[in-house]
Amino acid sequence: MPDIAHSGSPIATIVGGFAGIGVMLAIRQLERVIKGPAGLLTLVGVDILIDGLVLGIAFAAGAKAGLLLTIALSVEVLFLGLAVTTELSETVKSRMRIVLIIAALVVLLPVGAFIATPIASLPAHYITGFLSFGLIALLYLVTEELLVEAHETPDRPWVTAMFFVGFLLLLSLEEVIL
Repeated sequence: MPDIAHSGSPIATIVGGFAGIGVMLAIRQLERVIKGPAGLLTLVGVDILIDGLVLGIAFAAGAKAGLLLTIALSVEVLFLGLAVTTELSETVKSRMRIVLIIAALVVLLPVGAFIATPIASLPAHYITGFLSFGLIALLYLVTEELLVEAHETPDRPWVTAMFFVGFLLLLSLEEVIL
């Protein structure tokens, strides 16, 4: 976010941000159309692919941003994998098939990062636009998906505390990594 705020490219920030909003709203519509395990797998696949794109864009912005995002996304993908595995175990009886489905989803992260690789050679204002897109995408996925799902069950103080402890750890890591 600091890279976007201090980029000096407000038009690139706005264009990238509106592109992010458009893509996230399209994903939301897709979520309403596709139901069941196929819908879940499609949405998780799109989420992980976008996470990979954002990761590649973060590395284009700098190694520090890329490393921090790698740590955060690793934790997200781990929990996403656990959630998908739990959901699939209710409908898919073969454990091997579940493992293969999860493996296919995980491969989308480096694929997204690879797709974003050419962005590093673009001028700075294009990178700012892509970073703005990525920031909007991540904020959408956190606020619309993760937080909504987290509140489907009654809140426990330790769960809320762990969210903020994780956030604080990421902020601390940013200060430690130079």
